[in-house]
Amino acid sequence: MENREYSLQELTSRAENYCARAEHCASEVRTKILAWGGMPAQAETIISHLYDYHYLDDARYCRAYTHDKLLYQHWGKVKIRAMLQARQLPSSEILSALQNIDETEYNRILLALLATKKNATREAKIRFLLQRGFEYATILRALENCSK
Repeated sequence: MENREYSLQELTSRAENYCARAEHCASEVRTKILAWGGMPAQAETIISHLYDYHYLDDARYCRAYTHDKLLYQHWGKVKIRAMLQARQLPSSEILSALQNIDETEYNRILLALLATKKNATREAKIRFLLQRGFEYATILRALENCSK
């Protein structure tokens, strides 16, 4: 928490700068504004302004989040969906972002993760991939293909 009180204009400017540096969702921005000492009503006004001026865009955020979590953290669709839902994003935007995942890349990542567990038991591999957020049916298909 900061000691200084900011005006609505200063909070708006800080929020614009925050959103200009990286993709953020409304819940993250709301948390930041409240941490800066803003009031809930101010936060809602600022968030509305950020949407109006395209600093915030739920579809863009969902696409970026999905892309980054898949490629860099190697998360599956189940975990990505859960984390986006926790950020209170629209279900339609979440679904759209998940449908845009390249299945070839998705399966390549799943197989690469599976290869890191070559000495583990079948159950351990399944548990590991479930924790990463991959779908059970997809895991079973990958295990079947690897055992052939």
